[in-house]
Amino acid sequence: MKRTQIQDFEKIEQAQDLEDLVKDKRVGKRANKKKAHRRNRHYGKDLLRHLKANLKRDNH
Repeated sequence: MKRTQIQDFEKIEQAQDLEDLVKDKRVGKRANKKKAHRRNRHYGKDLLRHLKANLKRDNH
């Protein structure tokens, strides 16, 4: 399984797409579910930040 890539922000069209894109390749190796959830949240925020920056560039 491939880790979430920053370039994947281009594939986001709806909110559900974000949920589908965020993947943790180490899901079975994390110490507990809370840490895995926190890591996935980090990946999601990173994708949204890049999406927002790209939308601003396209509008100007």
